[in-house]
Amino acid sequence: MDRREFIAAAGTAAAVASASQAFAQGMMGAETQEMHPPKYEALDTAAEKCVATGNDCLRHCFGMYKMKDTSMADCADAAYQLVAGCGALASLAAVNSVHTGHLAKVVSMLCKDCQKECEKFPKVAVCKACGDACKACAAECDKVAA
Repeated sequence: MDRREFIAAAGTAAAVASASQAFAQGMMGAETQEMHPPKYEALDTAAEKCVATGNDCLRHCFGMYKMKDTSMADCADAAYQLVAGCGALASLAAVNSVHTGHLAKVVSMLCKDCQKECEKFPKVAVCKACGDACKACAAECDKVAA
């Protein structure tokens, strides 16, 4: 085999390997999506939104503490519990866990408690955003709660 034949054979082998790998990945990706679609996509999204807005709320509460203002202590407590519960729920919902509905029942309560605290501060933007996220997440939780 001379140099030209070797280069041609190596190029052909690389092209075949690349094409077969792309075909396998395409088939596996399509097969996986059809076989295991997300069951709790809306709940996962709502729970993740609560985690984000709850963390924003906590940041605000901590800022208030630094200013020696503890008027939002109950809000911070509710937001902390919300972040912990919604984070766990989002993880279970993302993998279609059979326990998603059980945890959703508890998280719905956490969301409603946090929403009540947020409503005490209607002029604070982070509280309004967190309260709205809590309301939406509680509604999603109630849809799947066992």
